[in-house]
Amino acid sequence: MTDCKPRMSVAFRDQAPVEVRFDAPHISSDGGLLLLRQIDDRLGLTARIAACIPDERDPAKVEHPRHEQVQQRVFQILGGYEDCNDADSLRNDPMFKAVCGRDTNDGMGLSSQPTLSRFENVMTGRSIRQAVEVLEDDYVARLAPDTQRVILDVDSTDDPTHGAQQLSFFHGYYDQHMYHPVLVFDGEGQLVTARLRPGNAHGARGATSLLTGLIRRIKKRFPVCHILVRGDSAFSLPKILDRLEQLDRELGDVDYVIGIGKNDVLLRHAKQAMDFAAQLFADGVKHVRHFTSTTYAAKTWSEERHVVIKAEYTEQGANTRFVVTSLRYVEPRALYDVAYCGRGECENRIKDFKNALMADRLSCSRFVPNFFRLILHTVAYRLMYELRLAAKTVGSELGSAQMDTLRLRLIKVAAQVTQSVRRILIRLPRSFPLADLFAAIAGTLMPAPA
Repeated sequence: MTDCKPRMSVAFRDQAPVEVRFDAPHISSDGGLLLLRQIDDRLGLTARIAACIPDERDPAKVEHPRHEQVQQRVFQILGGYEDCNDADSLRNDPMFKAVCGRDTNDGMGLSSQPTLSRFENVMTGRSIRQAVEVLEDDYVARLAPDTQRVILDVDSTDDPTHGAQQLSFFHGYYDQHMYHPVLVFDGEGQLVTARLRPGNAHGARGATSLLTGLIRRIKKRFPVCHILVRGDSAFSLPKILDRLEQLDRELGDVDYVIGIGKNDVLLRHAKQAMDFAAQLFADGVKHVRHFTSTTYAAKTWSEERHVVIKAEYTEQGANTRFVVTSLRYVEPRALYDVAYCGRGECENRIKDFKNALMADRLSCSRFVPNFFRLILHTVAYRLMYELRLAAKTVGSELGSAQMDTLRLRLIKVAAQVTQSVRRILIRLPRSFPLADLFAAIAGTLMPAPA
């Protein structure tokens, strides 16, 4: 094949000209993928997702097994190559070959872009449901044996669409054509599950059945575990509150802390608290935050519920917020500041999911393949989350880093890859600044001796 890569020369002041060629053999820019392959071996997620994918190909003619294709897409996402088009260049990258289980000397390489596109489009509604069940079952199975409390933060986000994509609709709140995924994270930042929905879906559409399934799964393994559901005002629908209360009566220890939108009745309930806050501000207190609680029943609610009121007054004026909760005996300030505001961290996790892992890159024309892409990005998040935990285990500050920082510091490292009959040799730079950390993390990910 003719080498079409450019050649160039650059000149630095007081130095000889520098010639640049793109022809170094067996070099990869993503040596850190071997850490993620270790994590994938430990979790077995890509193998279990691959088992859900229909495969009617003639086994004698299969060149790219489903597991290899799942790994290729997930590792590309983790490396920052979220588009299938990137596969045309990366399919011969020796590091990607190594972590996907293909001989690095194999001239065929991994799947091309057209092959991966066909791969994504074989998914069916049934296989999507199976893959989602794999993710949710895996989450519950990996909870610590002594788990006593699980926090479930449910939230929706926008996923802009372009062109005539199936079930893409205009959403007035986001002012764009889009899909409208719903995501659930736990209190530690792990992505529990993700569901793709049409662009015109209400923020809470499908949340009732989603939360019911998750809570039942958790309670089946941990019958006395306390589960707290948190969400913004989009999730304060009567059917969601009713279902959570029903699950609490049936299973025990199921509570919720959910924002609720303002209305005239609630503002009347908050008037005394707001008047008190306004007086304190007038007396010279620059930032007043006063908390109280009341009982309230919307017309569509089946009963009165406990509502916490935040009466805030600053130089910008009055700011009143309301939270409906089943935790009736918690002090209002603690309930708002600790129990409810903690869900704000969910926004940072969504940024990791969408910005670092490009989970909003759902560009297939059909809805089901796009749902499958969301699942692949969810698997990528799980692997990167485990890498962050491993960094935390060895005492690195990267244990709290954003995922794009993890990629930059640990994944984007040059690697020379060679394979012989006996071994695959991966050589990282002698000058790699995080070599000791890299080795420590790899050590923690080694399988336990048999």
